[in-house]
Amino acid sequence: MLKVMIVDDEYMLLRGYRKIIDWQLLGLEVAVTEKNPLVALEILQTTPIDILISDMNMPEMDGPTFVTAAKKIRPEMELLVISGYSNFDYVKAGLQQGAVNYLKKPIDTEELIEALQEAIEHIEEQKMRQQIAGFAVQAQARTLLQNTAVETGVNLVQELGLAFGQQSIRLIGILNPVPPSALLIYLQTVPAVHGFFLESRDYIIIFQGDEVALKQFIDQMPTQVSVVHRPMIIGVVASSLVELVAQYQKLKLEISRQYFFESAAGLQRLADANSTEVVIMLPGYSQVKKAISGLTIADFRKWFSERVERLKLANASDVLVRQFALVVLLVLNEKLATVDTKTRAITEINNANVVSEIIKIIIDIYQEAGQTVKYHFTTNVMAMCRIIEQRYAEPLSLSSVAGELHLNAVYLGQLFKQDTGRSFSKYLNDYRINIALEMLHSSHLDVNYIASFVGYQNQGYFYKIFKQQTGMTPSEYREGVGIGSQAH
Repeated sequence: MLKVMIVDDEYMLLRGYRKIIDWQLLGLEVAVTEKNPLVALEILQTTPIDILISDMNMPEMDGPTFVTAAKKIRPEMELLVISGYSNFDYVKAGLQQGAVNYLKKPIDTEELIEALQEAIEHIEEQKMRQQIAGFAVQAQARTLLQNTAVETGVNLVQELGLAFGQQSIRLIGILNPVPPSALLIYLQTVPAVHGFFLESRDYIIIFQGDEVALKQFIDQMPTQVSVVHRPMIIGVVASSLVELVAQYQKLKLEISRQYFFESAAGLQRLADANSTEVVIMLPGYSQVKKAISGLTIADFRKWFSERVERLKLANASDVLVRQFALVVLLVLNEKLATVDTKTRAITEINNANVVSEIIKIIIDIYQEAGQTVKYHFTTNVMAMCRIIEQRYAEPLSLSSVAGELHLNAVYLGQLFKQDTGRSFSKYLNDYRINIALEMLHSSHLDVNYIASFVGYQNQGYFYKIFKQQTGMTPSEYREGVGIGSQAH
């Protein structure tokens, strides 16, 4: 409901206003009645009012001075002026402040209702204009950052009043504000906000102003920025439209990263191009295998969670976290009873929306691997495993190995699967890919050379198996594990 303030020094009239008409029927609420205009001005500082009804002849402050001061505090507020005198100065003062009507005492109820309805219409029209203007600004801001046409961009820069090189212009991302309506109203009142739009559930803001203006913008937000709220991400200053568009892409990536890590980290600032970037390198297959060997489930949970947290603090992407999880999964695969578990886990890791889902997947897999009954392979199966370990680069097959061992291939295949939980070809591919992972991590050898070295003469087939086994391509894996100093 729209809120009404009534200011009149006559106490009985002030009480009577509440009963003279059915305010609720008009969609109005008499929120404040006040005798003293000085007190009324103080109330206006903290209380939003839609319609002010004011007497124009009061002892503490004359009507023209009061309504002028009131409109300075609440310029959007509608004004009805009332007086018991036919004084044109009062009428003129009211009209200068945008009064929708001038009523004489004693108040005629029909005239009051008519004046209020007119005020309500003005408010609705103003809201509609603001909404249309807001939509237009949002559309312009979105087009500016998403459109690649140079001429369109230049025109929009002018329309949005952006002054590259003269003013500090940056982007701000506000993640999933609650309630969004309060933020929307606030953004429309800040002069430094030259455009904004809603992208999914987040607001992207074009901000033009110095650090003082930025601090004021943050301090006066309807929901204060703190570690218990979703983050506000402050971009770096852009000196041109090209830089601003590039910052938009970086901001979107950071927003995705914040959601993935389930952050509630308050204020975040994007690093500028001159800042030293934290370099990340994932541990390789053998390093992970050594690190987690013999860990209890509690110790493994601590180990894995701590390394994920390190990746988060180093501003790692969600892709890097998924790659790390997949390396751990490949190590655990040696102890899994069925191939299906790994296949399912790869899909779940790559489809996880948030980091906590990945942590749960890996810990569950570790627990499952730990519960697998230790089984001593039969002599023939152990012989097959030794052949794979020593001659994985050769074109091995179940039939060729069975021939060497002078055993029936079908019988040997069944025996091997019974002991290891996977077929001979699957076990061979697993072993080859594990060797390839280590080579990709510890050397700069060409991928095609590595494929040939581990036994794949057809490079296309190697890429296919590698992707199936790890959920990523060899180049994607190498990019994740070969960027610099280690984070393990």
